[in-house]
Amino acid sequence: MNFNTTPVPNILFDVYMKELKMAELKVLLIIIRQTLGWKDIKTKSERKELDWISSSQLVLKTGTSRRAINEAIHTLMEKKLIEVLSQKGDLLDTPEKRRGQQKLFFRISGAMFTLVDKEGKCIEKGIIYNSANANIAKDLRIKVSELAQNMRITKETIQN
Repeated sequence: MNFNTTPVPNILFDVYMKELKMAELKVLLIIIRQTLGWKDIKTKSERKELDWISSSQLVLKTGTSRRAINEAIHTLMEKKLIEVLSQKGDLLDTPEKRRGQQKLFFRISGAMFTLVDKEGKCIEKGIIYNSANANIAKDLRIKVSELAQNMRITKETIQN
């Protein structure tokens, strides 16, 4: 049965809902929608791991300013809830590294898949991506490059 829904990790409701500001929550929900909310065309059964989301899309979809979005991205990265990557697959963990990048690719961090109990205490940590791991970094670079090559028409053009 397909209800056109997006799976949202429980930890968002159980732990982070009360901690996040409105702009942070909106940005996180858009990233979840753009990744977990879509089936990967290549695998046909798995959800997308990452997606290119332009700043204009984030402004349009969240209804917040670019400044608020940039601050939200920074905070979400500090909390290790999201990761931002370049077209080459490099982790862009500071505003300086993100500045001037043509495309930013977003993904949910493994911390979002941590199991929590009824009181909101962490039971088991999720798999956290280790960007230093050469195999993971290589696979990620390949995926990001393939995704960038497949996006000949920008999302803004498609929406208009």
